[in-house]
Amino acid sequence: MAHRRWIPMATLFALIASVAYGQGSALTPAQASPFMGTWVIEMTEPAAFRGTHTVRVWEKDGAVAASLQSGKFPATEATGIHRDGNMLVLTISHHAKPQPMMENGVPIWVVAALTLDGDSMKVALMLEPSQTIKRGTGKKQM
Repeated sequence: MAHRRWIPMATLFALIASVAYGQGSALTPAQASPFMGTWVIEMTEPAAFRGTHTVRVWEKDGAVAASLQSGKFPATEATGIHRDGNMLVLTISHHAKPQPMMENGVPIWVVAALTLDGDSMKVALMLEPSQTIKRGTGKKQM
């Protein structure tokens, strides 16, 4: 059973590596347009991870930029952005700015899979030391 959980994680970490090292083509703002905006996500799974996250996707100097903010902590900019069909994948590395995501004072990798469902966005977060996928749904802010 534990082996099955690591297959999706290994796939996502391989995607992180390919995006982080510049493999693949750059995502254009037109390709990311359905995801553009500020989305407030209510995290619902697992119960111990409940809270509000904010995902922001915007155009910056002709390229796509994105950030993830947990609660009242400062937003951290994605270090990798990739579109795969109807999913936008954000990665945050140990070297993210203004500072990386942290857990117990240690920088962690984060993978956020964003999918649109009508006027809602579903988010699945994978955090480096965790074997649990955190999930939530939210709406675009006007």
